[in-house]
Amino acid sequence: MDGLLALAASDGGRDVLLRALRTSWTTLVAREGASLRGLLDGLAPELWDGDPWLVGAYAATWRSIDSPSRSAALPYFDAAFAGFTDATPVAARVGIELHYSASLRSLGRLREALDSADRAAALVSPDTTMPLAWRIRFGAKTALQRGIALYHLGDFDSAKTELRTAAGLADGNLLRAERVECYAALAMLEYSLGEFELSAGYVSLAREASGADALLTSQFGAAALVAELLVAVEQNRLADATALAPVVAAAAERSDWEPLGYYARAAISIISERYVEGLDLLRQCLQSWRKWDPPGFIVTVSEGLRATLLLRLGQRDIAWDILGGLEPTQHHANCPGRFIAHLRFVTGDAAGTLAALADCVALGDSHSSRTLVDVQLLLAAAHYRLGNTALADLSFDRGLILAVHNGMRLPFRLVPNEDMRGMLERASHRPQPGAVHDLIANVGDWGTDGHDDGLMQLSLREREIVRALLRGSTVSEMADELFISVNTVKSHLKSVYRKLGVGSRQAAIQRARELGLQL
Repeated sequence: MDGLLALAASDGGRDVLLRALRTSWTTLVAREGASLRGLLDGLAPELWDGDPWLVGAYAATWRSIDSPSRSAALPYFDAAFAGFTDATPVAARVGIELHYSASLRSLGRLREALDSADRAAALVSPDTTMPLAWRIRFGAKTALQRGIALYHLGDFDSAKTELRTAAGLADGNLLRAERVECYAALAMLEYSLGEFELSAGYVSLAREASGADALLTSQFGAAALVAELLVAVEQNRLADATALAPVVAAAAERSDWEPLGYYARAAISIISERYVEGLDLLRQCLQSWRKWDPPGFIVTVSEGLRATLLLRLGQRDIAWDILGGLEPTQHHANCPGRFIAHLRFVTGDAAGTLAALADCVALGDSHSSRTLVDVQLLLAAAHYRLGNTALADLSFDRGLILAVHNGMRLPFRLVPNEDMRGMLERASHRPQPGAVHDLIANVGDWGTDGHDDGLMQLSLREREIVRALLRGSTVSEMADELFISVNTVKSHLKSVYRKLGVGSRQAAIQRARELGLQL
């Protein structure tokens, strides 16, 4: 960039500067957008505004890490396309289509972004006059744009094919910002599929490709940071997740990763138990993806989490309404069935829990391993509560093995403590790999944190009081049912609230459900 600025400041011919701009802007646009716009603005309009390649350069600068806007690019892309003639080189057409695709994607116009990338591919494939090296280079860039758009649309299989193609061709064919973006998208994809170790590997590659630049903490690397945060949540690493939250917020802002950035930060509330803050972040997530066309799989992701948070706040009816309208994504990478099963389980419907997981069971090993841990633990808990201990043991052991594979801890929060303790105790007496025994000890210690053995502390009379709360009984009705005075009921209620660590009737009901107390 310094060389271009020096040329612009010199008394030399503008032709030299324009040639330099045409050959170098693609390597600078990700990091030097504002400077490139300033340089072009300083030239006489007639020198460049009739050149679709340079107009396209101006359009592409709005996706730079220092750009305050994304939509400002669109009229310049329109002008670039309008300037195409029969003499416009195919390479210039392809390059502008690919930058246009990236700009559309950053605005959530996913189908249009995919169409633009497809047009670029269609221009390259029949052109046998284009040097092979150029065809390979454009093939890598096209695969990158297609892969990210397909990921957002929920076609994870196709996205994986495209992104791995782009990653395989990255050296010598993708620019540094593109390599960061490719590895970051793969990190997010592998997280979605439950392959946390692979996800971490791609985060490392994105970090390495970024070097000392700010690419990783921009929209180019945002997906890697989102994946890193979400893995921390799944592994119950609250401090790590909390530290990443502001970095994710800044990197994802005004990009196609913005809705997932809000979702990831909201997910922290599952392990921090700050549910209302999580709901507010999901409100902002909704405002972000509502502008998308089509919204993509973020709908299932964010609404599923919203239902979970509402359930934990005792808003069962609203949670039901949300979950009833959601469809699972490919391979159930985002699986409403497990949320519905959880809701059924904590309300005491073990048979309904099994019914809610029927499609997950039918999918078998094609089910994403990230959500399959939840499925296996809920299957185990339902069978355990129904007295089918052999089936419960089988599902629980499968869940333990999967959790060991990717270090997941969050799913163990789905099952109330009484049931979880019973299943962990049984599992500890069965032959298990060493890593599973370590997990049992770890989860056993962790699972009691924050619950203070609530139900274990309740007396038999206090448990009767809690069951009456679950039935919706008033204080007077409790007194009549239990043949005690109203004042005695109130005294028991105060003790129940203290032992459960809550301050209200609704919170006590919610905590009792989480801990597995039945009517």
